[in-house]
Amino acid sequence: MSKKTINWSSAEGKKATAFILSQHRAKVKYKDIANEVNEKFDLPKPVTYENIRYICKRKKSIVDKKNTKTAKTDAELVEIYEKIDEEEAKQNEKEEQEQAIKKAKEDARKRKDKQLLSKLLKERGTTELIIETFEETIKAFEWIDIKPPKPIKGTKDNVEEAILLFSDAQIGEHISEEDTQGFGEYNINIFKERMDKLVRQVRENVASHRLSKNIQTLNLFMLGDNVDGIGIYRGQEHHLDALVVEQLLVGAEKIAESIIHLLGTFEKINITGIVGNHGRIGRKGENPSHVNYDFLLYKMLEKMLQNYKERIEWTIPKSNWILKDVLGNGFLLLHGDTIKGWNGIPYYGIDRADSRLTKMLQSQGKTYKYLCLGHHHNPGDVDSPNGEKILNGTMVGGSSFSINQLHTTSRPSQWFFGINKEAGITWRYKLLLDMDDSHAN
Repeated sequence: MSKKTINWSSAEGKKATAFILSQHRAKVKYKDIANEVNEKFDLPKPVTYENIRYICKRKKSIVDKKNTKTAKTDAELVEIYEKIDEEEAKQNEKEEQEQAIKKAKEDARKRKDKQLLSKLLKERGTTELIIETFEETIKAFEWIDIKPPKPIKGTKDNVEEAILLFSDAQIGEHISEEDTQGFGEYNINIFKERMDKLVRQVRENVASHRLSKNIQTLNLFMLGDNVDGIGIYRGQEHHLDALVVEQLLVGAEKIAESIIHLLGTFEKINITGIVGNHGRIGRKGENPSHVNYDFLLYKMLEKMLQNYKERIEWTIPKSNWILKDVLGNGFLLLHGDTIKGWNGIPYYGIDRADSRLTKMLQSQGKTYKYLCLGHHHNPGDVDSPNGEKILNGTMVGGSSFSINQLHTTSRPSQWFFGINKEAGITWRYKLLLDMDDSHAN
């Protein structure tokens, strides 16, 4: 049977509460108040000393916190107490809800941590299982006693030849840092310095490749614009460091010296000389292509180096292009000024020229694998179905025209590569000529 409780919020309970409070204010003892309440009021069960004490203490704490002076009777005071109780009950309920939410969050976090821990333990178990499997497999694996191979040594049968593209030296051109905001500088002295760097890099790179290859021959493809000429464009005379005669004399002397130094590395040097547009004499189209200062420079070099004719072979065509064969690989050499371009590499123009030249030569049963040209001052190479189209750089770098008019420049460079009978080009270097010797290729 359930125990009876006193509902102090009922009408009878409120009357009893008001009586208890009035007696308490009259200084009546708790025990006597309890006896009187039990006699006067019809409550579900007798009121005890503790009940009276709780009610008096409870209401006193409320009085301490709230203003109850507005109550005129004990009944009104009880009503105020009831409202206060309701407010506190709501506050307690809100606090209980917040505590419940906090507990739910904490429980959710603990569940998530438990799930994460379980997942990590599972992954760790899987990883350890994989490691154990590999360890067992490795233990059972029969290892082969691998011995280091012998160093690769060059043999007489492993023959390659070296190819150096040399173009656009434009000896005699003068470019000042003041005219180019510090982006370019070139003169005869700088040309000589870059020639020395070019020769040094060629010799060093060949020495390293000779560890595995038999390289005794250099093919020097001179693609034109070796002298800057005169009257090629309006105002050119203001950008010259030397007139044509000095361009030829200085250029021939330095290039001849460089070729002799290269003979210290190569047993044989095959030189092919193609003319460019800067060496043109007269107006464009006025004279045959070989009436050109480049052509004259090549003839001067051939004469100056005649004491080395057993080791140097010259090919100086009167046409502005030529086919050459190197270990069974065909090369078509031309300067490139007939291919129009602007502010960079004329890829489409080169493709068109390559296609037309291929068709023209095929009509005579001739082919080539590599198309080599200069003129455009931007090094590059583009694959083709049967080979490559290779554009050489310039000894100059950025010029006054390219920097101030086209707002572009390039580093001075020349291509150097190796050729094999079966594989074609096997290695290559873009020789940068503005680097310190300690950083050069």
